[in-house]
Amino acid sequence: MAMTRARLYVLIDAFENDMRQVMNHYILDHLSEEEALGASYPRANQRRASDQMGDQSSITAYLDLQECYDILNRHRESLPADLGRELKDNTVEVNALVPIRNRVMHGRPLGAGDPERALSACQAFTTRYWKTVTDVITHLRSDAAWQPIVKGQGTDSDLVLHNLPLPEYDETGLIGRNEDSKNILRFLLRRREPIVTLVGEGGIGKTALALDVAYKLIDDPECPYECVLWVSLKTERLTASGVVEIADAARDLTGAATRLGQVFDTSFSGGVSGLSDALSGIPTLLIIDNLETVAGDEVSALYDDLPDSVNYLFTSRVGIGQLERRIVVKPLAGKDANYLFRNFAKARGVTRLASLSDKRVTEVVKALRNSPLAIRWYIMAVEAGAQPNLALTDQSALLDFCVRSVYERMSHDAQNLLAMLFALDRMSSFDELAVLVDISVDRLRKSVQELLSGSMVVWESDGADSLTSKVSLTESARNFLRAVNPPRSDLIEETLARERQFRRSEERRRADAKARQLAPNVVRTRTNDDIPTAHLLREALSASRRETFNKAIEYVNRARQINPSYWEVDRVEAFLLSAEGYTNQATTVYRNALRKARDDGDNEGMAVVSYYFSGHLSRQANEPEQALDYAKTAHEYFKSSETALGLGRILMWIGNFEEAQSYLEESLEEARGKARLIAITTIVDSWCRWADNLLTEQRRPAEAADKAYAGFSVGVSEINAGTYDARLSDQVISTASLFLKCIGPHTIASSNTERQLAKMLKFVDEKRIVFTGCRGYRSFLRNLSNLSRERNLPPHARLIQEVENLRPPSRRVNAGRDSSETSESGQDFLVGSVRAWLGTYGFIAHDDFPDNVFFPASVVRNLRERGTEVDLANHVVKFFVEQSDGPRPRAEWVEVQW
Repeated sequence: MAMTRARLYVLIDAFENDMRQVMNHYILDHLSEEEALGASYPRANQRRASDQMGDQSSITAYLDLQECYDILNRHRESLPADLGRELKDNTVEVNALVPIRNRVMHGRPLGAGDPERALSACQAFTTRYWKTVTDVITHLRSDAAWQPIVKGQGTDSDLVLHNLPLPEYDETGLIGRNEDSKNILRFLLRRREPIVTLVGEGGIGKTALALDVAYKLIDDPECPYECVLWVSLKTERLTASGVVEIADAARDLTGAATRLGQVFDTSFSGGVSGLSDALSGIPTLLIIDNLETVAGDEVSALYDDLPDSVNYLFTSRVGIGQLERRIVVKPLAGKDANYLFRNFAKARGVTRLASLSDKRVTEVVKALRNSPLAIRWYIMAVEAGAQPNLALTDQSALLDFCVRSVYERMSHDAQNLLAMLFALDRMSSFDELAVLVDISVDRLRKSVQELLSGSMVVWESDGADSLTSKVSLTESARNFLRAVNPPRSDLIEETLARERQFRRSEERRRADAKARQLAPNVVRTRTNDDIPTAHLLREALSASRRETFNKAIEYVNRARQINPSYWEVDRVEAFLLSAEGYTNQATTVYRNALRKARDDGDNEGMAVVSYYFSGHLSRQANEPEQALDYAKTAHEYFKSSETALGLGRILMWIGNFEEAQSYLEESLEEARGKARLIAITTIVDSWCRWADNLLTEQRRPAEAADKAYAGFSVGVSEINAGTYDARLSDQVISTASLFLKCIGPHTIASSNTERQLAKMLKFVDEKRIVFTGCRGYRSFLRNLSNLSRERNLPPHARLIQEVENLRPPSRRVNAGRDSSETSESGQDFLVGSVRAWLGTYGFIAHDDFPDNVFFPASVVRNLRERGTEVDLANHVVKFFVEQSDGPRPRAEWVEVQW
């Protein structure tokens, strides 16, 4: 049986009338008023005396319900036995009825379950003495549409002047907002915040909550306000049949001010200025509902114009963004939403919905996003004849009412961000959004704040132990975009493409980190929160190779904006600065990276930065002594091939060759692939430098020769194993050249030295094709030529016997040479190695041509001997260069030295 406020009023009024009749008939028939009422008599008599019609009324009319019932209970011996027992047994029922009676009679918001409890309490009295109550209950049951016209419902408070409207949720009471109501009431009572704003999506219950708090406030004995004024700027109302416009609604704050002034003076027609005069010096709470319908500057002007004695409570879908204590009103908890659904369905008489199973109610309420307005709208739509399943599927009218007004006022950036979040369909951190959008970080922050203010998105924690929050669409916003205002397909596709790129980048980053710990493009993450920053830093490193330095720095700056305390941001920036030649700036930024890693207590971070910083100091800054401690720090932590190599190099550069060799050999033990080749080349270089130091600084040629030959032997072993590398070959031939200098005419030649020389010459002779294109080959030949004139060389060395043929030919560019001419004709040619071969053309490396020499397959004289499919890369060739004014030299004749 549906119980509206009016129906409750007549029921409770009937109960009170029956009680008064019982007292008049059974108590006051033999006792005086003073004897019967006892301590309640003075107050009741005073009320009667102040009433102009009091002389004609029984004093029982001036007793409160609780007073009257308690008096009857005290005089049970004077009552019929069955009535006395009934009064005693139902004391608990009346105790529950009293506060409901006060809410009904004084125009206060009803509580959840008030109608049911009031009806239950009155139905408990079944004896013949409650005829009026019985008749009213019978009438209520027989006529569900009966809405009695009642009078005398007070709306004034004895404490505070107010114009609060009757609430619209009497059928169920305000459900699920007790804690919110207590918190807001506490803020208003202490008056520390000049503005309290309830924000939330449309239909979430902001108005109902504000009204509930306002009524509690005016009834609170500690209320600090003399006046509580309410005005609504709502211009539309959602009904089961759609959105309807509210007639005579206030459209702006000027119109609202006029209505507020009429609370004091019904003839008031002024605006904000007149209202300010009326409120001057009066502690006032001004409540404005649906504030989002006016511009923010109007609100600021109102705040500035009204006196300081005024505090404000606003409800808004977007908030005002300044001066306010913002309280977010969220959807109902699941249990409360289910309770509202069932109670409202009962109150509206929609039994098919009220009798649904708990599981089905939970499903329906979830589809309605636990929104009070959505739940009420759905039940009213079914009540009006809509099919339950169709009403649940098509919520376009509801979503349009709740969301469109906010959406249309948003900026273009915010709308695009909303569409992007819809496309992602997941929670996203701010850093992830910064990777996926192409607007500045500042504009992104502003857009996120705009969506938060409009209750289109919510922040959610990324876990119980996480300091990071992630943003996601509210259910209303998601359904609005899905059903009412779908985003453009190209925007969806662009977002998903960027998402895929971001995910692939992270997969590659993890793979790179696993393959090689200290490669420049390996960006470490402390937690998953750093993944977006790592992506931007890898983009910066990639841009430095593919695009420009400035583009790379743009990525770094974006990474710094979203994660300024992350040491990897500084590490990558310093690496880029160092590579670009900004030595001093790079040094400063590396020190910043070290400080941040140290402040974080991140030992791994300190080791990583130390590794790169040591490389910068030793190479670009040319300060290997300063680099040494950082290299040791890195190696102490990682104990890896890379850190051993870095430390060994620095020790080599500062002349600590013996210690350097131990670290370089350590690096070789675990090195693989290219890293192993680099380590071997560095070891050969270290032997060579050691030998040079012994020869030139310490004048110890014999020991120098031993070191040089040791380096030569290391390189020879690698070449014999089938490795071809230009740098290794050049380092080996340079070491061999130094060996020749060490065994000059003033060095005592031992039998071991002679054997070493013989082996060296024999090897170089056999591998002439490997060494001919090396930069150090000419120096080797000169030293060999000098040595052959100064001492007897091993007679079996064919290289010595043909030393004149091995001298580098003089460079001569021949114009107009016939393609049939070869070196046998007596004309000079050049010798180089093929740097790249692409099947139909290639490029030759030669010291005289820094940009390499182009040649087509058609000029290769002896290519057919091995077949046209042979790969010429790394082969030694003889060639002539034609004269050309173009940017790159071109060979006119090439002969491969197979």
